[in-house]
Amino acid sequence: MTLAERLADLIIFETANERDLERLASFCKVKKFLRDEVVFHKGDVGTDLYAVLSGVFRVVIIDDKGDEIILAPVKPGEVVGEMSMIDGLGRTGTLIADVESEIALIPRKAFNEIMQKDFNVTLYLLETLTERLRKADELIESLAFLNVKERITKYLIESIVKGTEAKDGYFQIKKYTHQELSNLIGASRESVTKCLKILTLEGVVKIKQDCMLIKEPTMIF
Repeated sequence: MTLAERLADLIIFETANERDLERLASFCKVKKFLRDEVVFHKGDVGTDLYAVLSGVFRVVIIDDKGDEIILAPVKPGEVVGEMSMIDGLGRTGTLIADVESEIALIPRKAFNEIMQKDFNVTLYLLETLTERLRKADELIESLAFLNVKERITKYLIESIVKGTEAKDGYFQIKKYTHQELSNLIGASRESVTKCLKILTLEGVVKIKQDCMLIKEPTMIF
């Protein structure tokens, strides 16, 4: 499969024509990253847009102790780095590969060219920015007004896959490690461990060997 064909599989370019994508591909570079390899650091200057071809990445902020707060996952078909591409300022977070992954680096000039030809590309970029800003606002609100126990409960509820049904009053969700939850909600691992024990004793959460169970939200609040 050519790079142009792989770019055509991305949501952002689903309406772009073949010739424009072939031209765009001629300016792009493809890079592979190993698990936990850093793509760029917060504050790095760069104007390339990054399109995820395979694997999964995470956007994080790292504190002075080396602890992470995960701002967002970036999955195949999605793009990241749009803010720096637009304003030319430093990256707003650090991008790290969760697994062995592959990414296409799209130069700003080449992206602007295809954006001018296809309004749907511009629309998708605006939708992506809006969604990420909303999630950033939610994270700020959570950090400001919710305690650790409440933040864990909120995140686990949001992890419920849409369309799934509860069984015996519980939804099955992915099993998170204490460190993962610590990174996701912006709390210490020790606090997460303590609050999970409380949530388990209260019957809000059940931890199984290969999954977690979270009580139906209507039965929690």
